[in-house]
Amino acid sequence: MKRVMYRNISKLLVITILLSSLTGIASAAPVVRQGTGANAAALQALVDQFRADLGGGNNGVGGSFTSGRREINWDGVPDAFAEPNLLPVDFFNVNSPRGVIFNSIEDETGAALNQFSVSASTASGTAVRFANINASYSSIFTTFSAERLFTMKNAHMMEVNFVIPGTNIPATVSGFGMVVTDVDSTTSGDRTLIRVYGKDGRQLSAASAPVLNNGLSFVGISFNAGERIARVVIESGNTPLGAANTDGTGGVDVVAMDDFIYGEPRAQDFHSGDFDGDGITDSTVFRPSTGTWFTLNSGSNTVSIENFGLNGDIPVDGDFDGDQRADLCIFRPSNGTWFFKRSSNGTTLGAFFGQTGDKPVAGDYDRDGKTDIAIWRPSNGNYFVLRSSDNFTSFFGYGFGANGDIPVQGGAQ
Repeated sequence: MKRVMYRNISKLLVITILLSSLTGIASAAPVVRQGTGANAAALQALVDQFRADLGGGNNGVGGSFTSGRREINWDGVPDAFAEPNLLPVDFFNVNSPRGVIFNSIEDETGAALNQFSVSASTASGTAVRFANINASYSSIFTTFSAERLFTMKNAHMMEVNFVIPGTNIPATVSGFGMVVTDVDSTTSGDRTLIRVYGKDGRQLSAASAPVLNNGLSFVGISFNAGERIARVVIESGNTPLGAANTDGTGGVDVVAMDDFIYGEPRAQDFHSGDFDGDGITDSTVFRPSTGTWFTLNSGSNTVSIENFGLNGDIPVDGDFDGDQRADLCIFRPSNGTWFFKRSSNGTTLGAFFGQTGDKPVAGDYDRDGKTDIAIWRPSNGNYFVLRSSDNFTSFFGYGFGANGDIPVQGGAQ
C-alpha cells in the first residue's frame, strides 16, 4: 500500500498534554568517587558512599532485580579456582551468577590472554596475596575484604562486560567501582583507572585511582540521570604481576584488585512485557473490574500488584521512558485518553490522542529506543503517531490498512 504522510492533521486529532512531567531522561555529569586509605577501616566510608550512590541493597547471587547492586570480593572463590589455578572468565555468571564476564586486553607482548587469577587462601598452603608469583607481593599488597585479591595474568588491562545474571542477555549497569592496592603512579600510561562505555560504544567517563603506596585506593563512577554502562575497561598499574616484575624497580608499578561493586544489571534492550528489566517477558494481567495490574516478575519470582486504570480501559505494552522496562500504560477508548506511569521515576504522563473507536498501536516508530503513543483508525485505515523523540510534542500520520483489518501492534485487539 502507498504510504501517505499527513502534514496537517489538527482537525483529525486533538492533542492536549494533561500532566506536566514531559522531560525525558536528561544527560548528567557522572558521580565520581575517589580516595585512599591505609587499611579497610580508613576506606570504608568512601565505599559505603558509592554503595549509597547506586541505591538499594546487595542482591548477592542469582536472580534479577529492579534496584540495588552486586558485589564481588573474591573471598568465596573455591581453592580449585584460585592460585595456582586460573579463574574462568565467566565464573561470576555461571558458578556464582552476578552478571559479569571478563576479558583481558592484549598488550605488546602478545602473551596468552583471558587468564585471570585469584590469590590463594591461607588454608590452601599456597602463599597468599600473590606471593607465590613474587615473594615481595605479600608485603606491598593489602586487602579491603580479607583475604583474597584478583588480577589478570599476562596483561594489565581488562574489560568487564555485563549480562543478566546466569544468562547470555547483554545488560547495562548504573555504576561501577573497584578497590585496588598499591597504586604508585598517576602518570599517563601508568595510571590505574577505569573507563566506562555505553551500549553504543561511546566512552561515558573515566577516572583514576589515587596513589597510596602499599595502601588501598578506590575509584567509582555512577550515573543518576538514566545513563547506563555496558562495558568497563580497567587499567591496573603498568605491568602484569610476574616473578620478574618487582614493584618500584625500573619504573614497574604492579597493582592488585579487591572488591568490585556495580549496579544491578538490566537488559540492554527492551523486551516486550518485561517489567523488571531482566530481558524476559513477565506474565502480566490487567483486571478491568478494579483497574489492577498483576505482574509475575521473572527475575525474582515475586508478584507486583498496582492499581492503574479504570474499567473499560485497554492495557498497552511499551517502554515509553526508554529505561528498558515496561511501563504501566492504558488507553481509554471512550475519549481517546492515554496515561502511562514511567518505571524510571514513577511519574505519570497523560495525553488526549485519538477519538472514540480508535485502536492503540503503541510502538517505536521514530527509532529513538522509546515507545511512541500511537493509534490506528479502523474507519479509514490511518495510523497516527505521537513522537517520544521530542517528548510527545509532535505527531505524524499515514494510511495503511482498511476497515475490517486488525493491526498487530500494542493491545489493539
